[in-house]
Amino acid sequence: MLDKITKRFRQDPQEAISSIIGMEMSVDGDISFKGKMKIDGKILGNIRGEHLILSNTGMITGDVYTDTFICQGQVDGNVKVKKLNVKKEGGINGKVEAVELSVEFGASLNGEIKARTQDLRLVQGASQQPDQEFKDASSG
Repeated sequence: MLDKITKRFRQDPQEAISSIIGMEMSVDGDISFKGKMKIDGKILGNIRGEHLILSNTGMITGDVYTDTFICQGQVDGNVKVKKLNVKKEGGINGKVEAVELSVEFGASLNGEIKARTQDLRLVQGASQQPDQEFKDASSG
């Protein structure tokens, strides 16, 4: 799996992780970054940046303000992002606000959640009327 990820990052340099906080590292203070950051260790402070990946060994005690956030670890604090993907190993304790929110089965969200859509578009034929759906199922 790591080979697939490494190949993808080599093909597109803009996708590369620019900063990594390792498992053995602990940071006490606020962090600001550009590009992609991966956290395997522990952070005590607020984080601001573009694309954040919190691995399953990572822990953040503080608020997260990023464009995109993939959460596999634990966050104790508020999260305000454009795109949030909480994986099954991940957990957030605090207020969550996101434009795009994706939560896998098994993930933990404890607190207030606000998911906002900027452009809600209905696709013609994407859904049936409830009565029609029932008739189709019963006639089959």
